[in-house]
Amino acid sequence: MHKKIILFIAMFLSAFSFAQENYKYIIIPSQFSFLTETNKYGLNELTKTFFQSEGFEVYYENEKFPDELLKNRCLALYANAIENNTMFLTKIHFEIKDCTNNVLLKSELATSKEKQYKVAYTQTFRKALSSLKGKINFKKVDELEKIEVVKTPKEEEVVSKNEIITNTQATNTLFPIPIVNGFKLVNDKPETIFILKKTSADNIFIAQKDSKSGVLIKKSNSWFFEYYEGDKLLSEKVEVKF
Repeated sequence: MHKKIILFIAMFLSAFSFAQENYKYIIIPSQFSFLTETNKYGLNELTKTFFQSEGFEVYYENEKFPDELLKNRCLALYANAIENNTMFLTKIHFEIKDCTNNVLLKSELATSKEKQYKVAYTQTFRKALSSLKGKINFKKVDELEKIEVVKTPKEEEVVSKNEIITNTQATNTLFPIPIVNGFKLVNDKPETIFILKKTSADNIFIAQKDSKSGVLIKKSNSWFFEYYEGDKLLSEKVEVKF
């Protein structure tokens, strides 16, 4: 039965598009690297207030986080201001990153000719943050991320159930991050290990790990990644906390 599901998926799956991800938390610095004090000129508080107005729970990087965020830092976005000043201009833009340090969004580059630092930084921070208004609730993806099709062997080449090669040695525990129509599974570094897409069955996901395409399936209260290598059906145990 499981082999038939894998083959059925392989016949009809040619690509996935990974689009938008919603986040609950944003983490910001308590002191920006280009300034000499915590909350210099009130800029960190200004930044925190802006993201709160966008509907996020905002924490400084040195604050105590809620339990779910302590357990999984990938539930948060990470915002930081980047300075690129010249002799006559204060230039600031913001970057929004995910937990794997991927830049998801950049603000407009804000500039000021004001000579007083407090005025110049306040102006540029407000301009840069304002350009992010209404844009932070999603991850913009410019390219279609494609998953290669698992080649379907001819009916007479399908291996029998007792020919499945199983590796029961589970890797380190992985944690699910919701994405559209599925999850990505990350480790504690965190690195993305699997991309999962939902199927009509709660215990089966279409799965992609590096160049390997197959399914993640729950059997006997454990999860297994099953895929073909040539004409061999391989099965790897996966430790995941759904």
